[in-house]
Amino acid sequence: MDPQAAAENLKDRSTWQRLVFMVLFALIINVVNTILVVFIVVQFLFRLVTGKLFDNAAPFAQSLATYVYEIVRFLTFRSDVLPWPFAPWPDGTPIVGDDPARPTFEFGRGDSATPPRQRRRGPRPSGEQPSTTP
Repeated sequence: MDPQAAAENLKDRSTWQRLVFMVLFALIINVVNTILVVFIVVQFLFRLVTGKLFDNAAPFAQSLATYVYEIVRFLTFRSDVLPWPFAPWPDGTPIVGDDPARPTFEFGRGDSATPPRQRRRGPRPSGEQPSTTP
């Protein structure tokens, strides 16, 4: 490796800015894990007492899972899309790729970690069928 290139990489401000966001989202994912554990316990207790699942919680569970997925993609450099609170709270199943309509952190290199974003079209937790428009 060229020492001069390494020195330039160390001076790249966008890399250091991304580190700040990565630390922030590492902290957020720990809070989300706590919320997830509480949700799991409540869902289990509801099932234990009533014999059925709390179906009204299914959309929240799906959006929480999608949010965790978005954070992990950002932390592992698979996406430059900034998750909530810098973008709207996720609704539904994860979206593969980067959505140009969502805020991204410009890292100055122009290299995209993933191909264009495409929404998977499966049934929603509520049983509602997705629309056919992108």
